[in-house]
Amino acid sequence: MSIKHALWVIGLALTAHAWDVAAQCPAGIPSAGNPQCVPPNAPGWRHGAPASSQESAVPRPRWKRTWGAIAADGVSAALGVASGEDSKGQAEKVALKRCREQGGKQCVLDVSYYDQCAVLVTGKSRYLTQTAISIERASELGIEKCSARDTECRVYYSNCSLPVRVD
Repeated sequence: MSIKHALWVIGLALTAHAWDVAAQCPAGIPSAGNPQCVPPNAPGWRHGAPASSQESAVPRPRWKRTWGAIAADGVSAALGVASGEDSKGQAEKVALKRCREQGGKQCVLDVSYYDQCAVLVTGKSRYLTQTAISIERASELGIEKCSARDTECRVYYSNCSLPVRVD
C-alpha cells in the first residue's frame, strides 16, 4: 500500500468517525473535537443506547388534587370558604356550612376550584369570584371585571387550593 493510499484510508476513517459524532451533537454545534458531542452509544442519549435501569427506576412524584370553594349570602354579608379538601363535593359542603355558621340564610355556592387560587372581589354594590393560577392573577382579573361594572373594587378574600405531593 502506498503512503498516499494509506493517508487516504486514514482520512476516510476520520471523516466517517467525525460524521458519527456529528450526528450526536446538539443542533448548531460543530462536531470537530467538540466536548459537547457525545458518542453514538452513550447511555441516555435519545439516539444511543437505552438509559441505565437506575435512571428509569426513579419514580416521578405523585400529586393529589385539592379542592376549594366559596359560598356567600350577599344580603347578610356572610362568607363561607373551604380549601385543601379531597373532593369538589366536600369543598362545596364545607363552604356552604361555614356560610350558614356566619349567619347566612340564603347561602349560594359561587365557585368551586381545584389546584389553583380564588379571590372574592367586592365593589360598592356587588361582589364576584375569580379563579386563576395565582392569587395575583386572580386578583388582577377580578378587579378588572369588577371595575367594568362597579366602583371601589378590592379583594376581600383570597386563598389557594394547590396540589399536594403524596410521595
